[in-house]
Amino acid sequence: MSKIFYDHLVIREDITAVLDSYDLDPVEREELVGLIDSHLHHHILNIILNHLPKSHHADFISRVIAAPHDTQILEFVRSKVSVDIEEEIKSHAAKIKTDLLSEIHKSRRK
Repeated sequence: MSKIFYDHLVIREDITAVLDSYDLDPVEREELVGLIDSHLHHHILNIILNHLPKSHHADFISRVIAAPHDTQILEFVRSKVSVDIEEEIKSHAAKIKTDLLSEIHKSRRK
């Protein structure tokens, strides 16, 4: 996946390291990495939208579509929410990664 404004908050290497321990076709591996990135991305956007007042949703989405790599998006969100949004993203991403790793390990036992 291309660079996203929250990338510094979500470490994906632990998941890709587990995938690398499998004997996967490179195309299959890239497809799985893409699915994992997409899953994380949708959950993170959901977390942000749940905390962001509805009146700022359209502006936020417009910014993400226009320049998903722009670190100012996170500044914008921080200025509009009352929680530590970076900690929310980190903690939810960690839970999602734990769940994904669990599913990967389960599939290995089959």
